[in-house]
Amino acid sequence: MVTKISQALGGKGLVHYILIGNLINGEIDFGLSFGLLTTGLYIPIVAVLPYIFSFYLMLGILEDFGYLPRLAVLVDNLMHKLGLHGYAIISMILGLGCNVPGALATRLLENRREKFIASTLMAIAVPCMAQIAVIVGLVGRRGFLPLGTVFFTLFILWVGLGFMLNKILKGETPPLLLEIPPYRMPVLTVVIKKLSWRIRSFLFAAIPYVLLGVFVVNMLYALKVIDFLAKIFTPVLKNIWGLPPSAISALLVGFLRKDVAVGMLGPLNLTTKQLIIGSVILAVYFPCVATFVVLIRELGIRDMIKSAILMIMTAIIVGGILNLIL
Repeated sequence: MVTKISQALGGKGLVHYILIGNLINGEIDFGLSFGLLTTGLYIPIVAVLPYIFSFYLMLGILEDFGYLPRLAVLVDNLMHKLGLHGYAIISMILGLGCNVPGALATRLLENRREKFIASTLMAIAVPCMAQIAVIVGLVGRRGFLPLGTVFFTLFILWVGLGFMLNKILKGETPPLLLEIPPYRMPVLTVVIKKLSWRIRSFLFAAIPYVLLGVFVVNMLYALKVIDFLAKIFTPVLKNIWGLPPSAISALLVGFLRKDVAVGMLGPLNLTTKQLIIGSVILAVYFPCVATFVVLIRELGIRDMIKSAILMIMTAIIVGGILNLIL
């Protein structure tokens, strides 16, 4: 169907560029063409959905099995060193699925200091499953070492920033008081219902943002706005991070959807080093718009501004360090 639409549009023109995207070697490439009907549907359904399915299936089983409270007890000592108590790990695990429920889960924490630390660490160093899926799909093609470098960097950031914030922010972390339920055998129908609800929620939330992001970027390209912004941000992109100016489009879309932004690095023909740096920066520099709105509601505008400044500074510094050592 998409091929017939492309042929009907003559393979060129603004409408073809928006709906189908660029033809790669004269053919449609659903991963690289970057049109609404190609990459706009390919990323959420083909590239991301299988990872989302497997993650939420395992999360549902662990929830019903009664393991998550036990996990909170196991990691309590480590989390206290980061200024949190063990139950904050639930927010991090939920953040791996989607940062929005992860941010909402910070309500379980007892004071503003803990909420600030947990929200900041999650937004900086805990990519959502959709973003993880795209990183695995792009960076994983270059080998295990580049992929491991991305996630190892994020883990070091999670631990290092936690230690730093625990030292800088005044206050104490309360002890963990938690009732541990008995193990129970998960009920298959309940697990399937939760899985279907979460997948439906992801699809209805992701596809509109992906299509909007692809449309906005294509229009910005057509209007030469991307070229203008690339010139402004070239000193940071090229001199500090070692990225081409065209990577500015991914940074702009990252505010809408992080997974789409990482996917946009694919058509840029980046080196392995640039792909690692770009993936880390897009994970770190700012939360997506949905998470941003929720964090404003949970933290307040003042704390959210502080957190955002910390994210941007971390992205600039970490990107520069990776550019030097890789």
